[in-house]
Amino acid sequence: MKLGTGALVWAGFDGPQAPGPILDAIQRGTIGGVLLFAFRGNIRSKAQLRAMLREIQDAARRGGLPPVPVAVDQEGGSVIRIGYRATFPSAMAIGATGDPAYAERAARAVGEGLRADGIAVNHAPVCDVNSDPRNPVIGTRAFGDDATSVAAFAAAWVRGSEGVGVATTPKHFPGHGHTAQDSHLVRPEANVDRATLENRELVPFRAAFAAGASGAMTAHVRYPALDPKDGATVSRAILTDLLRGELGFTGFAVTDSLDMKGITDVDSPDHIVTRAIAAGADAAMVTTGLDRQLAAAGWIDAGVGAARVKEALGRATIFRERFATAVPDDDIDDTPARVLAAEIAERAVTHVGPRLPRLDSRVRVVTFGSARQSFVEETADPVGGLERALRQRFGDRLAFDREGRLPEGDGTLVVCTSNAAFQPEQAARARELLANGGVLCAVRSPYDATLVPNTPALLSYSDVPPSLEALAAVLAGERRPTGRLPVRL
Repeated sequence: MKLGTGALVWAGFDGPQAPGPILDAIQRGTIGGVLLFAFRGNIRSKAQLRAMLREIQDAARRGGLPPVPVAVDQEGGSVIRIGYRATFPSAMAIGATGDPAYAERAARAVGEGLRADGIAVNHAPVCDVNSDPRNPVIGTRAFGDDATSVAAFAAAWVRGSEGVGVATTPKHFPGHGHTAQDSHLVRPEANVDRATLENRELVPFRAAFAAGASGAMTAHVRYPALDPKDGATVSRAILTDLLRGELGFTGFAVTDSLDMKGITDVDSPDHIVTRAIAAGADAAMVTTGLDRQLAAAGWIDAGVGAARVKEALGRATIFRERFATAVPDDDIDDTPARVLAAEIAERAVTHVGPRLPRLDSRVRVVTFGSARQSFVEETADPVGGLERALRQRFGDRLAFDREGRLPEGDGTLVVCTSNAAFQPEQAARARELLANGGVLCAVRSPYDATLVPNTPALLSYSDVPPSLEALAAVLAGERRPTGRLPVRL
């Protein structure tokens, strides 16, 4: 059946069931894709998620339409939507293994888990080159800060995911790594010249597209060297002239969420949707706002030229045929994926600075809460997970405390930071604690290792359970840290 303009509108919602108006819109064809988020209560258990997706696809079937594509951001590390399956370390942790084969294997395992639940679109990999250490939103979501290395890992991820039938949308085109602002909160600007963009930002995207990526996701970032006026999401110079013309990408281009401040402050909601589609996007991610979601197809009909709509619908139709799927009746065994996640986490732990002391007597551990915890159940309390992993190994030799508090007693001091490089108070407290020696463990941002010079540091790049287990194993002397720094400190 021929799809209408609603195929270009993707929607999100709150709660463990799709609201009636969303189901009705899917049935009518005025919403053509679904986005799921753990923090919005969409994903509470395997049984609940599968039942919800079956109801969504039943709505499409009642309208005489094919299933709608369903998407999540299952990057690993701090961006995980589904936590009841294997939780993988961050892209930067995978980069620290030094082996792109791990990216391909991880993407394959993640993809198999998604397909088992009826999800065939993963908004990954992050192709951004984290060239600005101050970047508050990319960081460990990137494979590193070297374009060639990021390209190798991103291409490997694409091969793994697409190889098991899960679409990839390399993001955030044409690059969100060289910014010191978060596009969820403001519209950042990447003030780099065209030659730098060509030799750095675009390198991983070219590799990902060559590896067979089915999609691409836009960045709510302005690039004066490419378009002196508009940010990428609403820029024809970027989404058509550059992406389609110069890079030759023929796949499905989607916007990042149109609810982010990086785009909502630019124009009114109706103009944002129509400008994005007119610029070259094939789907508008209207993540919240039922009124906007139900009106978006009409806005596109009224505000975008017929030829551009026809082109976008052609790509949307092909994408939907390939990546919209029913929920399977059977399931998969997650054990191999969990084993792989643990192996990656172990190989990622990196030692920098002076030699590590032996921790064979009493150990005092000071921790700080994560600035941005995942809302997924398995990663909701990383500090508690670290304490359990350490307690298992050190027993009553361990004194442990939270929020920068120093445990009583004696013993080697281990300070575990979480993005302290972006939090002045945490950074100051870490420096104070380690003034007389100890070990720094940077459980998220590797840039924390620069806070206290001449202090041995361990980097895990991620606080998912496998990464915390791996870190505890190194502290206990069970394993050597073999990771390689994927960024310059």
